[in-house]
Amino acid sequence: MNTLEGISPKSLTDLLKELQKEGLIQREAFPEIPPRVEYFLTDDGKELCEVIIPLIKWAEKRDNLHHEIFNST
Repeated sequence: MNTLEGISPKSLTDLLKELQKEGLIQREAFPEIPPRVEYFLTDDGKELCEVIIPLIKWAEKRDNLHHEIFNST
């Protein structure tokens, strides 16, 4: 939640449920007080990260380039 600035708890919960339903993450609940839940990537989730992170980096680089061009004119 800290990484996704501005996301509401409900939106985060909905997103995690959808990612779990798609088989990209797995949820593990621990019977502790207070309750603790951890999420981790499945093999499919790791594979998706390997292909999507370069795309995200490309888009960020392209966006930065467009901002530089716009700000220099």
